[in-house]
Amino acid sequence: MQYNDTIDDSRQYLRLTLELIGKHGLPTDPLNYCIWYEYASGKNEALNAAIDKHLESSGTFSEEISRQLFNLHIANGRETVTTLVREELKRVFTEIISAIKTTNQNFSASENHLETIHESLVPSLSEADVDKIVNQIKREIKNLESSSTSFKEQLQQATHEIDELKIKMARYRNEALKDPLTRIDNRRGFEKKLTDAIDSASMSNTSLCLVIADIDHFKKVNDTHGHLVGDNVLRMVAATIKDSIKGKDLVARIGGEEFAVLLPETPFEGAMTLADNMRRNFERLDLKKKNSGENLGTITLSFGVATYRKDEAAEDFVRRADEALYRSKNAGRNKVTGL
Repeated sequence: MQYNDTIDDSRQYLRLTLELIGKHGLPTDPLNYCIWYEYASGKNEALNAAIDKHLESSGTFSEEISRQLFNLHIANGRETVTTLVREELKRVFTEIISAIKTTNQNFSASENHLETIHESLVPSLSEADVDKIVNQIKREIKNLESSSTSFKEQLQQATHEIDELKIKMARYRNEALKDPLTRIDNRRGFEKKLTDAIDSASMSNTSLCLVIADIDHFKKVNDTHGHLVGDNVLRMVAATIKDSIKGKDLVARIGGEEFAVLLPETPFEGAMTLADNMRRNFERLDLKKKNSGENLGTITLSFGVATYRKDEAAEDFVRRADEALYRSKNAGRNKVTGL
């Protein structure tokens, strides 16, 4: 999110942003400010189209929708919500330093320390940096003592706001790893947990298996019954796979109709058995539309299974499971293939 607006443009966008946030009854937190500033500026066509479509269909707006839109249309691999948190921290700093300057007490040392920390809030700040700086701020605030009741209240409010920012940051970071439709991990969440699972399997010398599943002829479901029915099928598949696993196992949606299942401490034979059990469960399902009772026919899935090889790159591990999946597809679908 890089802006080169004039001062007049920024003022106009700010006014429109606050009006829109107020109109929809949303809190003026960094995430909502970011979304509606982008909307007011009209520079993010995909975001504006998604907001207009949502408002046209429901007429209301929620914080949950805000988080989904942020993850889909603003956040990316390099620029995360830490950008917003950094800007909010700057605002809190300004309030703290202003309070120090206006008090009759002499807090020049603390003022200098906070000014130094304030200058460290650079654009390249990482999540770990934010966490470290927040702890520095809180330690500095604890060192400040004053007989001024109003000053103490300002510091307490600042401490509270910093704690709230840490909570929001953790929540937004978690949301960025979730698929908004199925509420299971998305591709980013899967890749992070895949790396952790490989490290753990390598250190403990235990087995690790990966199952990749793809809904057969899913385009036909969307074309015949519509995308709303297709979305419900995706939710059902995610829930069914999630109910089939346990313990440290993980399911993620890694593509349109493609799912991945990580199985730590599971031998290859066990992963093959689990995949075939899931395949049979889907094959037996009799799906119908909720409203009309219209039969949707049989929904089947194809599966590919791979077991991790010592010192193998994560990309190669996933590639082998993908290759096994495509062998199942080429063999007629609704099958399980292992490599």
